[in-house]
Amino acid sequence: MPLSPAAQHIVDAAATHFPNSMSGTPLVELRRILEQSAVPPTTPIFESRGALVPTSFGDVPVRIYRPSPEQGLPVVQWMHSGGFTMGGLDQNEEYLRKLSIAANVVIVSVDYRLAPENPYPAALDDCREVWCWIKARPAELGETIGARMAIAGESAGGTIVFVLSQQLRDMGLPMPDAQVSFYGTAEMRISNPEHSTSMLTPADCEWFWDLYVGSDVKRSSPYLNPGSARDLSGLPPALVATAEIDPTRDATEEYAHRMMRAGTRVEIERYEGMMHGFGTLTAALEPARQLFERTVDFLQSSLHPAGSGSDGPIRGSNDVRS
Repeated sequence: MPLSPAAQHIVDAAATHFPNSMSGTPLVELRRILEQSAVPPTTPIFESRGALVPTSFGDVPVRIYRPSPEQGLPVVQWMHSGGFTMGGLDQNEEYLRKLSIAANVVIVSVDYRLAPENPYPAALDDCREVWCWIKARPAELGETIGARMAIAGESAGGTIVFVLSQQLRDMGLPMPDAQVSFYGTAEMRISNPEHSTSMLTPADCEWFWDLYVGSDVKRSSPYLNPGSARDLSGLPPALVATAEIDPTRDATEEYAHRMMRAGTRVEIERYEGMMHGFGTLTAALEPARQLFERTVDFLQSSLHPAGSGSDGPIRGSNDVRS
């Protein structure tokens, strides 16, 4: 199936900004384009505030979204997209306001360090430290005793979701109650070279990975390639969304199936006619709006006491639509 007409329109518009593909455009220019394309927030929310999380690597900026003054709300840590090299707190402002309100959760968006200035494992270290800060129930989050917590992200942020879940398990640290990944790449390899658009080509993938990893790091580590892990048991319930037109699609779907076979409750859905990067474009794409609603349902059933939680079945768990 080709791109849907609406998706094709977005891809064509993006091509006017980088006609030579992203990897053929200077990174400073890509960052400028992404910054200028951020959707200004228009959705009122009870609170949107910045904070600095002190870590052993320096302060990590975060933005906290609170839908109401209610205490004890679940908390979701969000990691943005951008190939580990671009993006920041303004990137998903409007989307996260809507998600916070619809799912009735506090969201902590992480401004992790970017490559190549700060290559692997800087982004992962920052996200892990922020997670530990959240679990320590800081005053900035209000009362969170007994609250359930999840991690979520898009693209590079979705890869961090997969990796962080494994690393927290391996380190014996507190685990999320759920994980959500929008087309996070589970392996640093091109599994679908035929599914390329100007928004993400195989060459772009390799370029981003090279900038993130550097030349002295072996990519066989599961903290770079979560799909290379032999043991996928003991991971949090997962919602995994993939795009049909994505050069890394099959490797990510196989990772979701492996989690399922290892006993993790998984919801996986492929969105036909969509390209990598569609998930937060809810103003332009109906499948993005459908994914938003599914994410809300998943977070509500996973995190709210009135839902099923970790001690009961997740609605649609092990539901494969691809």
